[in-house]
Amino acid sequence: MKYNLQLFSTVFISLVFATAIWISNNRLGLQLRDQVLRNRAEVLQAITLVHQESVIEAYGDLSIDNAADQLIIMEEISELSGANGFRLYTEDGNYIYSFPETIREGFLNSKQIINLKSLTPYSELYEKVNIEDWILTPDFEKTNEDISILVITLPLSAADDKKLHGIVQLILDGDNVRNDIYELNNRIKSQSLFIFFAGLALIIIVQMVSYRLLSLINKRLIKRTEALNNANQALALSDKVSAVGSISSHLVHGLRNPLSAVKAHLKNLPAETESSEAILATERMGKMIEDVVMTLRENESEISYQISITELLYVLSDRLANIAEVNNVKLVFESNDNLQLDNRKAGLILLIMENIICNAIEACGSNGEIFIRSHGAGVLRISDNGPGIPNNLKEKLFKAGNSTKEQGSGLGLAISKKLSISIGAELILFETGTNGTTFELRL
Repeated sequence: MKYNLQLFSTVFISLVFATAIWISNNRLGLQLRDQVLRNRAEVLQAITLVHQESVIEAYGDLSIDNAADQLIIMEEISELSGANGFRLYTEDGNYIYSFPETIREGFLNSKQIINLKSLTPYSELYEKVNIEDWILTPDFEKTNEDISILVITLPLSAADDKKLHGIVQLILDGDNVRNDIYELNNRIKSQSLFIFFAGLALIIIVQMVSYRLLSLINKRLIKRTEALNNANQALALSDKVSAVGSISSHLVHGLRNPLSAVKAHLKNLPAETESSEAILATERMGKMIEDVVMTLRENESEISYQISITELLYVLSDRLANIAEVNNVKLVFESNDNLQLDNRKAGLILLIMENIICNAIEACGSNGEIFIRSHGAGVLRISDNGPGIPNNLKEKLFKAGNSTKEQGSGLGLAISKKLSISIGAELILFETGTNGTTFELRL
């Protein structure tokens, strides 16, 4: 549909452009024709005035205001100008005489007479006329031959006054003028064709560029619309998270005192009682509660500061050093990413990363290795050398109730996924197999 519209608009614009050039070409052709004919008339009028004075001086007793003298003067000028003959009229436009007499009588209309009284010459080109309409021929010489005739009508006046004394129509061969006009028209057509094809090429290029830009703008608009929709969803999720945060604060507050009591009870048990693992578990729970409390305080606080990803990983390393050591798991942190994060966002990222790494520690077991890498572009990767995730859990890994642990609830990854969405990030299972699993957090 898009390409059909583009083709239609190109064809439509090309037709409009071609029509405009055709109209301009015709108008310019008519203007050039009128200019050529007007120039011929003006040139012949100037020649007539010069020769008119010369003939009058040569004869001595001729006058331009006398019709008989006008006939003598125009016979001389007609021969000098190469005319085939002429017609003579009075100043009122009445026909007097033709030279030679074989030229048929002529007629002047009122508009022509008005122009001539202002001493303005004019010319007319008859490109294809029958010779019988202009010249009287004997019956045995009659023919239907078509000829070109140039008729130049001049006002007769003296050089030193502006009075019209008569009118003469010089009849000349029109082939030369017609050929000149044809040549000029052909040049105009050639230039018009060049302009058309050059303009057409330019139109096509401009349209291609315009449609390309429109396509890019449309793609950007789609992306911005998607981003706006995601932002609206994130905002709605933020409201939900805010409510969950309030519940979490209440839950954490309710757990701290009982947990402290359990921890104190375990420490007061006799030495022979095996309670070390229970004490470590309570300490870990306490640490988790403290981390959640700190994150909640960060989110509620008006204090804002920036922290880089590299600095964030140092904090994460300190938090997990103890649990990694207890489980005999090696944590390797690699980062040269200086992307700056808001402290609130960084706190949620810590919770996400900590949950995934704790899962990895449990999956690897003793002598396991976990690599936490960030080499730019705001991408964090957590890779372990555990047994991998079963195929039947891959598609529903981030849904609550799905866990690789025997007594796991599957809430950890589901909560981490929700937290990543709330900060505009993306948490994915990058790869998994018998050699280990890699999660990727894209900020």
